[in-house]
Amino acid sequence: MIYLFLILLCSPLLISSESLPYAEWAHYHMIWLSNDRSNQTNVQAMFDGFNNHQIPFGALNIDSCWASNFNTFIFNSTLFPSAREMLDGFRSKGTHIILWMTSFINIDSPNYQYAQDHGYLFNQTIHWWHGNGRLLNYFNTDALNWWNSQIKNLVDTFGPIHAFKVRMKSSFLFFSFFYFYYQKADESDPYIIQVNNSNVTWEQYRTAYYNNTFQILRQLVGPDALIMSRPVDKDLRYSPKEVVYIGWVGDELGTYNGLKGALRYMLESGRDGYVGFGSDIGGFLFDHGSGPLGRTKEVFLRWTAVGALSSFMENGGQGEHFPWNFDNETTDIYRSWVNLHYKLVPYLYSEGTKVAIGQNGTLMKPCDDTQAVSSQSYFLGPNIYVVPVPEDPTPGQKKTIWLPKSSTQQWINYFNTSIVYKAETFINEDTSRLDRIPLYVQQNSLMAMYDMEKSPSLNAFKFVFWGNIIIDRQTTTTTLFTRDGQQWSLQFDAKQKTFTVKFVKQYDSVKTEDWIWKFCQYVNEREICSDDWIRLYHGASIQLHALI
Repeated sequence: MIYLFLILLCSPLLISSESLPYAEWAHYHMIWLSNDRSNQTNVQAMFDGFNNHQIPFGALNIDSCWASNFNTFIFNSTLFPSAREMLDGFRSKGTHIILWMTSFINIDSPNYQYAQDHGYLFNQTIHWWHGNGRLLNYFNTDALNWWNSQIKNLVDTFGPIHAFKVRMKSSFLFFSFFYFYYQKADESDPYIIQVNNSNVTWEQYRTAYYNNTFQILRQLVGPDALIMSRPVDKDLRYSPKEVVYIGWVGDELGTYNGLKGALRYMLESGRDGYVGFGSDIGGFLFDHGSGPLGRTKEVFLRWTAVGALSSFMENGGQGEHFPWNFDNETTDIYRSWVNLHYKLVPYLYSEGTKVAIGQNGTLMKPCDDTQAVSSQSYFLGPNIYVVPVPEDPTPGQKKTIWLPKSSTQQWINYFNTSIVYKAETFINEDTSRLDRIPLYVQQNSLMAMYDMEKSPSLNAFKFVFWGNIIIDRQTTTTTLFTRDGQQWSLQFDAKQKTFTVKFVKQYDSVKTEDWIWKFCQYVNEREICSDDWIRLYHGASIQLHALI
């Protein structure tokens, strides 16, 4: 048994007028439908389906074609006859709303002529994948104010929109008085644009586009606002790193080659310093060779594991993406991966916020050891090591895995904490189960995790120390950031056998939360936890008598 006592100390309240770089919900499970099925009936059915199957999610994207045209920022009343009522229902359940957008205004859109007459658009009509249109001139102040006023009207009319899924092709390149042809990565017809300003480059345009979208939503919605956009994809950098925290790569085929392609671009995004990103679970594109669902159950679940072990877990695209339409086993395994992902949210948010503030890292760092390059393995934050399995399971299947260096030179099997491996060695790991992939935690890591059984609303922490204490006099410290803008220091003193929580700083936030916590040690397939749930106070300390 672990006995505890509380020490409540007085501390001056350190307050910052700045918000944290991004909101915690960037790490929540997101669901969406491809645009060919996107209407109020289907979106509501998706929302209800995940709830009925007890699969948590915290964000919902309504993809292209939601608006009356591209881009009016007005809901299509035929497809979404009571959009406000629907969105209010989603938000009442804690779901964050994402809408798809680009900076095009199509020539048949009702707001096109006004923009054209006032000189708000660049002077070339472009045929793009949703029609013919012109790009907004983000360097024209009047154009920008007019554009933002339409976004404000959207929020005023339909309630808070927490993010835009911001689309842009790299082939919109800018040169003065010239047509420049740039072949897209998928080798479809190139887009052409002409801009009468030799100083406007693709990088300048995309920076203005993404930055303005992020900033206008922050003005209208507050610190919860985000944008969803591509980081590195098809060997090109899309979004500015300082404004994208829910990136996604694609569009990949629903096959193992598609999964490998997604991993390639996620790892490149990590190398390039993007904080958080994911990929369309199961692949965006329908694979006609995989049967009527567009992907096999095995591909879907192997990809689910990678999605759960990414910063941003998102699921949607062409073909079947609802786990219950595969079979009951798929539903159960999918749910288990979502629950695992949510346990990791405090860890992901705290580590992601640290690197976002320092602008010096990523949550998904590739393992570049020569022995591991072909495996596409990666570190999820500083303490977790993941090895994807892009192949069907078979009875008795094993995979040779390289375990890299760690600060304690030991790795714990996440699913069986009695198994501890030495670092910098090869092991043979069982990969015969669809509900597992190789997953390891650095020995003696201290991680904040959610206990969803205690609090489905995500207000209960478990501060987990992993494994046996292997350094008797060590003090292990980590940082906790919470979604209401608080920064805390968590300190475990192995010599004194105490665990202490200290308040550090309050960032600007519109939220106030009540938090509770326990300390736990995960070791030898045991979960040894303190008896009582404690409110998160500055200076709260527990004395530990049952450490291993």
